Amino acid sequence: MIFHGDKLEHHDTPIHDFLMKRYEMHHENDPDNMAFTTAEDENDSLTYGQLQKKIIQISEWFLENGYKKGDVVLLASYNNWRCFAAALGAWRAGLVVSAASSQFTPYEMRYQIEDSQSQLIFADSHTLPTVLEASKGLSFVKHIISISANPPSPVIQFDILTSRLIRNLRMPKIDPANDLVFLPYSSGTTGKPKGVMITHLNFSMMMVSCIRFADDIARSFGLPENFVFPYDLHFLPLYHVMGMFRALLNSYRGSTQIMFTKFDMELMLQSIEKYSIAMLSMVPAIAVRMVNSPLLKKYDISSLNTISCGSAPLPEGAVQKLRQIIPELRIVQGYGMTELTFATHMQKPESPDGSVGRLIPGTSMKVKKEDGTLCGPHEVGELWIKGPQMMKGYWKKENLLKELVDEDGYMRTGDIVYFDKNGDTFICDRIKELIKVNAKQVAPAELESVILEHDDVADVCVFGVDDASSGERPVACVVSKGGKRDMETMKAIMKHINQKLARYKHIKEIEFVGEILRTGTGKILRRTMKKAFLDSRKSRL
Repeated sequence: MIFHGDKLEHHDTPIHDFLMKRYEMHHENDPDNMAFTTAEDENDSLTYGQLQKKIIQISEWFLENGYKKGDVVLLASYNNWRCFAAALGAWRAGLVVSAASSQFTPYEMRYQIEDSQSQLIFADSHTLPTVLEASKGLSFVKHIISISANPPSPVIQFDILTSRLIRNLRMPKIDPANDLVFLPYSSGTTGKPKGVMITHLNFSMMMVSCIRFADDIARSFGLPENFVFPYDLHFLPLYHVMGMFRALLNSYRGSTQIMFTKFDMELMLQSIEKYSIAMLSMVPAIAVRMVNSPLLKKYDISSLNTISCGSAPLPEGAVQKLRQIIPELRIVQGYGMTELTFATHMQKPESPDGSVGRLIPGTSMKVKKEDGTLCGPHEVGELWIKGPQMMKGYWKKENLLKELVDEDGYMRTGDIVYFDKNGDTFICDRIKELIKVNAKQVAPAELESVILEHDDVADVCVFGVDDASSGERPVACVVSKGGKRDMETMKAIMKHINQKLARYKHIKEIEFVGEILRTGTGKILRRTMKKAFLDSRKSRL
C-alpha cells in the first residue's frame, strides 16, 4: 500500500527571494515589527526592515571580496540572529551555507572545514578559539568573521559587513533545482558525518508544503489561514536542519523570534510567562527536563497550549507529566530527517497520540517488509519516502544516494514503522545504528575509530542504551590489549575519546569484554553485543 500527501504546486523561487519578499511585506505592514530579539539581551534586536537591509549588505560584501557562486561558508556559532542574516546574505550571493555544532572540538571542526572546503567561517566569542585552532594551516580559508565584539586580528568583526553603502550589485542567477543552499552534516545510516546537499528547490518546496499543512490545521480550529503567533521562542540550534528551517518558517510568517544563544530552562519559563507563549517547539530531551524541573512552580505557563516535538519519539511518561501540569495541552509530534530537508509527517488534530501524523503535501511513502513486499495497515516494516524535499545527494559522495533510492524514486529511511488506515504513522524502532543523544546524531563508527587510536585498545563496539535525561547514551565494549581491565586503563580510554569529541559524544561507560562478535564478513553484531551488555547488567542488579 502506498500513501500520498495532498498534491503540491511546483515552486522554484530561490529561497532568499521567496523570503525577502515577505520581509518587505512585513515591514510595510508594520515598520516596528521585530524579526529577532536576543533572549539574553532584549536590546539586541532588529526589525524586518533592518534584517532585509543587512542581508543585502552582506551579500554585496561577499561579491566585493571575491566570493563566487558555489563557494561554501561555515556557520560555527551559538544561536544568533547575525548568523541567520549571514545565511540569507550568502544565499543571495549564490553561496552554500554549511553549519557546525557549537560544541565541536578542534578535531571535529577541522574535519568539517576540510571536507566542505569552507572559505569563510562565522564564529562567536565561545567558538572562535576552536575555529582558530581548527583552521590552522588551511590556506583555502580566506576570512574568519566574529559576530562578537572586539575579535583579535586578523579576525573581522561582523559589523564591517553591515556598515557599508548598498550598491545594488547584480547577484548570480540561481538554478533552484541544482544549486545548493544548505550543507548540514549527517552520519546518514553509518560512518563518518557526510555533507547533505540541500537545494533551493528543496527548501522552497518544503516551505510551501509546511505552510499549506499549517494553514489547513489553522482552518480546522476556526483560525484564519495566515494566523501568526506574535512571538516564538527559538532555542533549537541553527546548525541543525530543524532549527534552521523553523527560523525560516517563522520569519516567513512574520513572528518575532526570541532567539536563545544557549538553552536555559529558567529563561525559557520566564519568557513563556512574559510573552504569553502559546506554542513551543522542542526536542524530547528538553521536554523531559522541563517536566522534572522544580522551576515550573515559579512561573505561570498557563498560556501554553501546544508543544511540538521532533527529532526523536517523546517518552510516554513525559507526555503524561506534561498533561498533569497543563491538562488541555496539545502535544504534536512529527517525523523527518536531515536527508529529507526537514519533515515528511506532521500530526493533524485528529491524529492519534503516539503517532508522528500524516504525510505533508507533496510527499509519498511506502512501508516495506524484509522480503520487499509492501505492508498494509498495522504491518511493521521499513519506511521509504519520496518527495521534493529529498536531498540532491551527499557532498563528494553522490553515488551513495543510489544505494538509498529504489527504482521508483523512494528513499529508505532506516526506520521501522507501521501505519493505520488513515495513514497516521507510528515509529517503532531504527534499523540504522545511530545513537540519539539529546536529539543529536552520534555515529558509533566515529566513536569506534577514535577509541581504536588508543594504544591499549584492540577492538571496540559502541552502541546506545536508553537514558532518562538524554534519550540515549553511548556505551563502549572494549577488548583491551594484554587483557588489561583495571580502572586506570578505563579512565585513560575515556579521557582519550572525551578530549577529542564534543560532550554529547562522550563515553560514560566502558565494559571490558573478551571479544567483539562479528559476522563472517567482519560486520559488528551490534545488537547482539548490546543485548549481552544489557543482560549482564540485569544479572548484576
